[in-house]
Amino acid sequence: MLMSNPTVPSYRRMGFKRTALGMAIGLCIMSGTVHGQAVTGSIYGSTGANSAVVIENLDTGAKTEVTADSNGRFNASSLPNGRYKVSSNGMERDNVRVVAGQGVDVGFTSSADETALSTITVTGAVNAIDVTTVESKLTLTKEFLQQVPVAPNITQIALLAPGVIQGDSRYGNVAVFTGSSASENAYYINGFPVTQSLTQFGYTELPYNSIDSIQVSTGSYGVEYGRATGGVVSIITSTGSNEWKAGGQVRYRPSSMAAGAKDIYYGPNGREGLEWGNAGQIAQYQDEGIDERSYSAYLSGPIIKDRLFFYAAGEFIQQSDGLVRFLASSANNVNTSRASGWREYDYELPRWLGKVDWYITDNHRLEITGLQDRSREDEDYNGFDYATFEEDIGDPVSGYKRDRKTRTYIANYTGNLTDDLTVSAMYGKSKTDFAGSPKGYDPNCPEISVTAGAEIPGLTYGTCQFSTAPGFLAGRYDENKAFRLDIEFRAGDHTFKAGWDSTKANSLVGSANYNINYPGALGESFAGGYRWTYYRADDPNEPIYEPQGVGSPASAGGYGADGYYVIRNIGLNVSRPHVEQTAQYIKDSWQVTDNVLLELGLRNEQFENFSSDGTAFIDFNKQLAPRFGAIWDVNGDSTLKVYGSLGRYHLALPNNVARRGVDGATNTSEAFVYSGIDPVTGAPTGLIALGPVYSPNNEFGQSRDGRSFAPTSLKSHFQDTLVLGAEKVLDFADTSFNSGAKLTFSRLGSAIDDFCDARPVLEWAQGHPEYTEEQIAGAADFFGHCVLINPGEANTYEYDIDGDGQYDTIHLTRDMLKFPKLKRDYLALDFFLERPFDGTWYARVDYVWSKLKGNLEGQLNSDIGQIDVSTTLAGDYWELATNSSGYLPNDRRHQLKLNGYWQFLPEFGVGGVFSYASGRPMNCRGAFPNIDPDSPNYGSYHFFCDGVAVPRGTYGRLPPTVRLDLSFRYRPQWQEGLEFGFNVYNVANRQSVANVNELYNQGQSATTLNANWLRVQSYTAPRYAEFVIRYDWGSAK
Repeated sequence: MLMSNPTVPSYRRMGFKRTALGMAIGLCIMSGTVHGQAVTGSIYGSTGANSAVVIENLDTGAKTEVTADSNGRFNASSLPNGRYKVSSNGMERDNVRVVAGQGVDVGFTSSADETALSTITVTGAVNAIDVTTVESKLTLTKEFLQQVPVAPNITQIALLAPGVIQGDSRYGNVAVFTGSSASENAYYINGFPVTQSLTQFGYTELPYNSIDSIQVSTGSYGVEYGRATGGVVSIITSTGSNEWKAGGQVRYRPSSMAAGAKDIYYGPNGREGLEWGNAGQIAQYQDEGIDERSYSAYLSGPIIKDRLFFYAAGEFIQQSDGLVRFLASSANNVNTSRASGWREYDYELPRWLGKVDWYITDNHRLEITGLQDRSREDEDYNGFDYATFEEDIGDPVSGYKRDRKTRTYIANYTGNLTDDLTVSAMYGKSKTDFAGSPKGYDPNCPEISVTAGAEIPGLTYGTCQFSTAPGFLAGRYDENKAFRLDIEFRAGDHTFKAGWDSTKANSLVGSANYNINYPGALGESFAGGYRWTYYRADDPNEPIYEPQGVGSPASAGGYGADGYYVIRNIGLNVSRPHVEQTAQYIKDSWQVTDNVLLELGLRNEQFENFSSDGTAFIDFNKQLAPRFGAIWDVNGDSTLKVYGSLGRYHLALPNNVARRGVDGATNTSEAFVYSGIDPVTGAPTGLIALGPVYSPNNEFGQSRDGRSFAPTSLKSHFQDTLVLGAEKVLDFADTSFNSGAKLTFSRLGSAIDDFCDARPVLEWAQGHPEYTEEQIAGAADFFGHCVLINPGEANTYEYDIDGDGQYDTIHLTRDMLKFPKLKRDYLALDFFLERPFDGTWYARVDYVWSKLKGNLEGQLNSDIGQIDVSTTLAGDYWELATNSSGYLPNDRRHQLKLNGYWQFLPEFGVGGVFSYASGRPMNCRGAFPNIDPDSPNYGSYHFFCDGVAVPRGTYGRLPPTVRLDLSFRYRPQWQEGLEFGFNVYNVANRQSVANVNELYNQGQSATTLNANWLRVQSYTAPRYAEFVIRYDWGSAK
């Protein structure tokens, strides 16, 4: 579907030694038989046959006793994050750190020498080589995150994992995992899904210091979880204990210590001279100076010793900044900028989290979590002068206020019914409320936009509308509810797991422009109800939009003879979509021999999407996802592992698909030649229409038949992933290193997009003379308004062609649709070397070589920053797919990541994070030469430039992205628990090009060059610094 606004374009466990062990802080991939986005971990190992093993939580006092089998193996699962003491046969392992989703190998021997050593401390130690799981994941603890310079948000933490890159900046602060698109990820807090349900972009944040551990899964994950073909991020929050703990932190990011952001200039757009919008002239001034303060505190302790505990945390972030709102594309925009071109904003983010843990008995535990993620934005618009670069001119003439509040409540129960039987359950709900309205807003003034070179000499262009968006629809919300039940049973060499989960999401979405005199006041897309955009065609005789009868500017005479024209855009939509997703799974972890483990699992998922009237237009009721894995502990001592996995992963359609697909959206355009400008509103006068009102996707507000919107043959989005790898412990000069190599191959097996072309229906109709021309025209119009499709496959639809109340079958073959076979292949080789922390220093390096090739990115279209998830323009008609095979936008040939820290003196330490990623492939996208006049023809979105084929990804690459972050820590001995820190991000101030405008032509024109072609859209963030003061009291120190 065309954009709704078409003019905007394991680390090794420290060995048990009699000498003291240093602390092994935080970065760990630990073994155990728990997987996926689990909220608990495990302790397992070997002791005497049939021996008792007692596991005591040192934080809460809870004790668990299990019995080893006849071979001496034991496994205690469903343990919450914390420190544990493990005892068996008179021996103890003390300070064993358990992290959710992982496990710790704690072994005991019966030798006299070992028995004499009754207590062995393994503070924070973890098993580097995980010989019980094939999942690809990285777990980072709060201890690690306090040592390295990582910006305090979830995306920046995820970027530490290999194969994870920054997503396109037009999608916000999102990550891309192992070749997928940015909407294919899943996020969890304490087992509850917190991914934004409307579009699958973003997630709920929480007070940063309340994170106890965060797990980043890439490539593969357990059969217990699904609904992601990218990555999975699972957060476990801190909890209370028997000891009182408290602390606080202040972070300050002064704008005075930040480097200036790079200004943006116009590229080689063919326009010469010094006029605004011409090649080499400034496009946007970028003097950003963010000033940020963050205040946080926490308190935890016992309510009832050994039984009931609480943890409470709060965070308040204040951020202020100023930036330029408008491009210097024309004299009109420059003049408008002098009145309202500067945006001064203040953000406030109050967040809180509270958690209660109730140990009903040592074997039954209930956790209740509540949290809030809120953002309040206050913007004022006043003047900016491009001639002098003077900012913040005059009093505010407009602005905006927004308030987004998310509250989430989660309950988790874990019950160890016997040594071999464990039951767990989770229920949670989340609701996000939106409120917002523009300031200084005049509902009778339309939006005005003037493209480069489009001003008629002698006319004065202006505007009285200084807002560029309407307000939120009253009552706008997103709501999510989830429940899951899991059962684990151990029988001999087998550990069986089975479970069921369900998620339901509802939304009310739209916008309001407050114009009570305008019939579309509810659900407006533009301030004032519509937008006028002024253009000039290089060829005045070229039709504006021939497929729907819109003529050329010259055909109307007047200024049209010189190519001047204007388009009015209108957008309306209100939607109440609903999604239901359920799944069942079963898995057997089979210890075939002492050294070989097999994982055999099967997951079945059901997805349903509903329109506003409650009609299900998507109903996938049987989606089988087998997942298999094998592990060989070559030496039997967890020093060398060879492993592999093969699995299928499904992804649901987000709620937003219904909004434009079946809920009656309006997105129309109308072209005119004009002779004057209204001096008050800036609207054109003396209008001569060049044709009828048109919509490339036939979106005229009509509701859709959901049964016909999706083909009966539709398959869900799924991906198959193969992982083969090995990990080995390397010993050099009394120092152990963890190393590994892994091959990952993922293939997208099916994708869902929308299709907006009537021609295949007309071709199908040639073989069906039983229908009249009028009936076929109605069917063609329906399909031209867009329907869902599996690109690259035959698709079968049901549509009542003859109006008799019975659905007729329309089968569109691949030859009719003319799309190439779907392809998205990701191949990667991943190497890592890690030096565990020994009390002085820690380091890890990851290198990934990868290739990402295909003809469809996935659910998104990062080439143009399109946010219409699973309804991008990529599948709208076959000409858009011509030459579309090549390197996809998230392809990065080389990635190098290093992180580490050095405690060079007892009071002083430094940390660092370095990343390098090859530049993204570039395209040149323009008009399709001699395109079929019956084609929808979106203009400059084809893989052609100036009539010459330019296959995907062959127009060069952007420069690589390079960044170095450094931190300094001072912990004075005169005050235990006090810490002073200083972080510098992007030390070298390397501002790399993040993306450019790839559209060669303007609008639907095949001859007019886009003034924004190859203009940089954004750069990576400039250097900035922050001061940190932290104090922890109690055993939190």
